[in-house]
Amino acid sequence: MSLLTKVMPSFDGVAAGQTATAKLPIGLSYHSLLLTYAGATLAQLNEIRLVINGKVRQRWVEASKLDSILQFEGQAAAGGVITIPVGDRFGCLTRDGREFTKLGTGMQNDPAPITSIHIEVDIDAAAVGTVISLIARQSDPDFSGLIKHVREFNYNPTAAGEFDIADLPKGHIFNKMIFASANVTKVEVQKNGYVVFERTAAQNNKIQNDGVRVSQAGYFIVDFTEDGYGSEGMVTAGIHDLRVKLTMSGAGAVPLTLESIASVGD
Repeated sequence: MSLLTKVMPSFDGVAAGQTATAKLPIGLSYHSLLLTYAGATLAQLNEIRLVINGKVRQRWVEASKLDSILQFEGQAAAGGVITIPVGDRFGCLTRDGREFTKLGTGMQNDPAPITSIHIEVDIDAAAVGTVISLIARQSDPDFSGLIKHVREFNYNPTAAGEFDIADLPKGHIFNKMIFASANVTKVEVQKNGYVVFERTAAQNNKIQNDGVRVSQAGYFIVDFTEDGYGSEGMVTAGIHDLRVKLTMSGAGAVPLTLESIASVGD
């Protein structure tokens, strides 16, 4: 059955320098949201957050960065409308793989029920006359199951050379590690001392562009589902050491967006 498309409740607090909030109804499953915007550029939508049961479960710093990630997954660039991928994982080759992480609500006896969903949008103080609205793509009620989490981390290598990251939280299944820096020229990922990923930027772009992804300038994206198979995430539960080694061409901030899968309470 094709997905439903429904208009969502209006945002409250839509104003320059403020946080706009929309409360979404419970009862159906959410696959994605489409945010229509005017009176603000993508860069002036400073942060978008998905809040489930009172806790932030997805955090997208800068809508323009989210747009680049969506283009990496094969979507068209935003132009007055941008997708907020709250549930589905775009670019997966099977429907089950894509919709596995939808936000199921409305089922009786759900062991981990979703009881509230809010979308928050931080609007830049320089925006003028901002107007935003949402529609949702939905399907029948379902259990919450495993959902997509999006977390943001910031690192600041102070020189060219190797930079180690050893403090990423373990437990989730990792889908993507998105490094927003043109200075990252190579990435190595180790689990318990074993290398599970090692590529230069050129190698990474080649492999992904030959498949179902579209590399983006200024990003190094480690995508464990890059071949389109939703079951191929990197399991981090039960490991004692997770280490990411970046090779840097120079100093500078390296924001990391981590997309992973876990239950709604994790």
